[in-house]
Amino acid sequence: MPTDSYEITANAKINLFLRVNGTLPNGYHRLYTVMQEIDCADKLTITIDSSRRGFKINCFGRSDIDPEKNLCKKACDRFFSNYKKLKDENFVAPYTEIDLIKNIPSESGMGGGSSDAAAVLVVLQEHFGQPFSEEDLLRIAVNVGADVPFFLYGGTCLCERVGEVIRPIESLSGLGVLIGKPKAGVSTPECFALMDREENKPFDEKAYTDYIESLNVLYRNSADMLEKLLAKSELLVNDLEAPAVKMVPEIETIKRAFTNAGAEYCCMTGSGSAVFALFESRGEAAAALEQVKDVPALSDCSLYLSETV
Repeated sequence: MPTDSYEITANAKINLFLRVNGTLPNGYHRLYTVMQEIDCADKLTITIDSSRRGFKINCFGRSDIDPEKNLCKKACDRFFSNYKKLKDENFVAPYTEIDLIKNIPSESGMGGGSSDAAAVLVVLQEHFGQPFSEEDLLRIAVNVGADVPFFLYGGTCLCERVGEVIRPIESLSGLGVLIGKPKAGVSTPECFALMDREENKPFDEKAYTDYIESLNVLYRNSADMLEKLLAKSELLVNDLEAPAVKMVPEIETIKRAFTNAGAEYCCMTGSGSAVFALFESRGEAAAALEQVKDVPALSDCSLYLSETV
């Protein structure tokens, strides 16, 4: 069979809010969050050669990624093992080589590794003729990583439990996004462990259900969209932000700078350490970037201009 090559883009995400409500029987934290895809993206070229065996990943932009621990490798392994188990017991995995151009910062809470893994699953699903149902592919995805199922959907989604229960809601695309990433990252396990040591108050899920329904409408324009999103600003909370700030105080510094530059809402995404601010348009976010790019307190931070998609 011939060698096939695929090119695919893997977008990042931000968490508009993230609540943690105890743990599930499997020990994972029970999450309740709205994830939003943005156009900051990695790029992958995936080559599949059925005449050979093995796996190789060439990472550009990051030199510290262990190929054996990369989620792209895990996505391949999970896909191939399920294909062999469910579709063809005589199946032998083909040689797979991935050229990965990294643009999404690591340890940022923006889901770069998970998005890359989802892109790999999408390509393999196409290459092998759509062998898995949506339900099967989601099950494979969540076994790769908690955020991977979201990236099979993209857009704007309510994600629950570990992240595998997903409900797409009306798109919030077209908002400007300014992102600040401190030099220091946040270890997700350490952040959750620190949060677990704090007193966690339960949140009102009914209030969030009503809020999600209020967002699930058609918007006249981006100003209307942002107004509705911020109408219940008291609900826009990330439970991981407080412990993350203890680990990386620069998170608060970025939030102050973004607020001073006119951001109507800014928050840490995921387990951090990246902070995002929302604006009515990419142009307004670009104007804010001009205000903060020379702020001395942000000299060690990387700044990114993006947009919701």
